[in-house]
Amino acid sequence: MDNRFYFGFNTSEERKKRRKAELYSMSEQVSTFFWDEAPQHGLEMREGQQDMSFEIVDALINDQHFAIEAGVGIGKSFGYLVPVLLYSKRMNKPVIIATSTIALQEQLWRDVHTVMPLLGLNRDVILAKGQTHYLCNKRADEYMCDPKADPPDALKDGIKQGYEERKDFPEVLPQGVWDKINVQRFSMKNCGSCEKKCKYYKVRAALKFTDGVVLCNQDFLTQHLMKLRRGQDGLINAAADLLVVDEAHNLDDKVRSATTERFGQGMLFGMIKSAFYELRSFDQSSVSGEKREAESSIIAFYNCLKTQVQKQINEADQDMRYADRFFFDQNGSAVELLTEMNAAIHNLSSSIQIYSSMDFRNNRSFAASDDLDAVSESLSELLDQIDDMLIWIEQHGSNTELVYCPKNTREIVSRLYFNGDERTILTSATLTNATSGSLEEQYSYFISNTGFPAGDRGCLSEPKPSPYPYDEHAMIYYCDDLPHPTKEHEAFIEKGVERLLEILSISNGKALVLFTAKTDMEEVYSILSEKNLPYKILMQQPGSSQDKVLNEFKEDTNSVLLGTGAYWEGISIEGKSLSNVIIFRLPFPVPDPIIEYKCSVAKDALMDVRVPEMIIKLKQGIGRLIRNFTDTGIVCIIDRRLRDEPPERYHDITWDSLPIKNRTSSLDELRKFYEGLPSAKE
Repeated sequence: MDNRFYFGFNTSEERKKRRKAELYSMSEQVSTFFWDEAPQHGLEMREGQQDMSFEIVDALINDQHFAIEAGVGIGKSFGYLVPVLLYSKRMNKPVIIATSTIALQEQLWRDVHTVMPLLGLNRDVILAKGQTHYLCNKRADEYMCDPKADPPDALKDGIKQGYEERKDFPEVLPQGVWDKINVQRFSMKNCGSCEKKCKYYKVRAALKFTDGVVLCNQDFLTQHLMKLRRGQDGLINAAADLLVVDEAHNLDDKVRSATTERFGQGMLFGMIKSAFYELRSFDQSSVSGEKREAESSIIAFYNCLKTQVQKQINEADQDMRYADRFFFDQNGSAVELLTEMNAAIHNLSSSIQIYSSMDFRNNRSFAASDDLDAVSESLSELLDQIDDMLIWIEQHGSNTELVYCPKNTREIVSRLYFNGDERTILTSATLTNATSGSLEEQYSYFISNTGFPAGDRGCLSEPKPSPYPYDEHAMIYYCDDLPHPTKEHEAFIEKGVERLLEILSISNGKALVLFTAKTDMEEVYSILSEKNLPYKILMQQPGSSQDKVLNEFKEDTNSVLLGTGAYWEGISIEGKSLSNVIIFRLPFPVPDPIIEYKCSVAKDALMDVRVPEMIIKLKQGIGRLIRNFTDTGIVCIIDRRLRDEPPERYHDITWDSLPIKNRTSSLDELRKFYEGLPSAKE
């Protein structure tokens, strides 16, 4: 019976009974699919995958949130897609699946269209990428008509052919050009004139009414839930009451990102300039004095921030040159200068708003004026709630940014994902930070960061380990004789590169080298580039140049790629003969206001906060090597802090948490193991 047309005793209890009956019936469908139908379609039977599906149905029947660590290779995507797609059909409601990477979004698009025919389903599927992935026709027209611009042929040809997404355009299109023509300030109201020709507009409109499957990123889902919790219309059909968060180990960072504001000096100057030039020329002279005052106050405040950064670098016990986040010191003149800057921006914004309200020209855009007004509101909120805000400074080359977000990220995650009418399924290959103890202890870092309601309202699953034969196919090499990576950094880089070259000689390249710090990566790349090595050395690049580097890495069998950040987990290297993953320095976070704040909230030792994060990162790195039953190779950790003698106090828990138990600190033993692998003999 379609519940939409049921007019009997439609009480809350009756609705719950019907829902539970549907879910029990759905559980039979899930069982039939995995036990009877899947083998007929040639799908491989995977116990962990089946258990995951059954446990998800049980959690839905019990009206619980659900979290599960699903190791690489159990087929977690199919594990949740089967019950989720059946749920969408039976309840006639949309379901939302959110990831943290484009690569997984696109993989899920393929997986959904593989699973649906097997289940006899035909649901609408919307792939909602971030807005910057889409072409803005209005911005593109303005750029093409700008006499100062020199549009490259790749852009002209792409626009002529009707390309609408970044992936449609060739790699040679510079990222700097794309940033001038992509969607930046979308709203259904302001973009209405582009409704018929903007792909992103069509995607956003479709999301409001779909009863199918929405594939989006975690930032977008978080924004949707924030609107719902404020009593506003969401970005997606509000009937969606089942959420899946894949790559859930990133969720607290994504929520923090969604609630984070950042303002740099150049950014503020640019916004002021844009808002100023939205005014008529005779109105500009009326606000020019306020414009100069605002710019002067901005310079004074950011000079203060730069002084704070340099002071922390000079006074730090460890090397802060490699940090990109610094503490905001509220003592001294910083808050006073921030207050003066906000007042000056507010005065300018108010005047611009007054003059723009008197401009009655049709089709006149005042988007920059609105943005400047939003800056003033945000800074006022910061000053009003400064004790409840986590504030820090970010340094990117010569650019300094003021960055802030609410301190209570855990409470925000909990309120958004676990305290509404929706039920949330969370999964990742790396959610646990221990292999022993109760489930609450194994998932303790994840629970601490997200406020997951373990107990009656939330079900923690037994972790589903990867089925791959790690110890037969892989070995970990760890150093026990290198200088300390932070206390003796220059010596560590020198000796670390020497050890890196020894390791690369064993595998003859074929390696992904993962770095904790971008500065380490750039320094090592500079040293390696000057050597006449028998394999190509590549380094992670920004924007679209990344695709070019990745393709070069895949096509050149023996090439070596240096990367950091998303390279630990979020890049696709399928088709690459990868025999060696090298971790250059343990992924302990560098001195960081956010990590320090977690420590102060938990009232634990700093190391107790940083170790679980390091373990999860290590597990991600190892997962780059073994992706199927035939993958073989070595994982090498260029860092002495996991040595056996003398052991650090996190020695045992770290080694116990890693899936590869086969390890050595002997290069000779490593070479012997590697040369015995089938892949080394090919």
